[in-house]
Amino acid sequence: MPIEEFGGKSLYALKPALADNLSHRPVYAMPYQGFDGMYRKKTDVRYLSVGLSQWGHEDLSLKIMRYTKQWSPQSEEIPLHRVIDSTVFLAKVLLDRERSSIEIERNLFDDQPEGFLVKQEPLNASEIQKFDVFLDNHSDDLKLRLNKLHQLLTSLKTQGKL
Repeated sequence: MPIEEFGGKSLYALKPALADNLSHRPVYAMPYQGFDGMYRKKTDVRYLSVGLSQWGHEDLSLKIMRYTKQWSPQSEEIPLHRVIDSTVFLAKVLLDRERSSIEIERNLFDDQPEGFLVKQEPLNASEIQKFDVFLDNHSDDLKLRLNKLHQLLTSLKTQGKL
């Protein structure tokens, strides 16, 4: 994993080094262990990688690369458009739900000429409480990450890259 840290520091070197024998072929990989949100102190995620997908080297994917004593088969590989679509849906769930539903306005996703309403799944009171407690405890951190994404996208747009 070739990274160059600013100021000659070595804050982000991870062990083990990124494996080069995995089916997913990283093109860019960043150390992620210290950045894993609420799990950063006890995470098994070592790297985020964008590279050639394991299911077909013609496709690109993002992979969340996990390691305990070996590279984990539970590492998730996600096609790039699904990462973006998932982030859009997450933003709607976190920030735009009303009366246990979310409106997906038309053309929010590819080939979606009509809007629709996503209603909350049927859950028992305990499950709803767990969902609400999690959001109460973590919504500020999640909003902060979404705001960082917004800042980045705004900056890229200003630079003419988006």
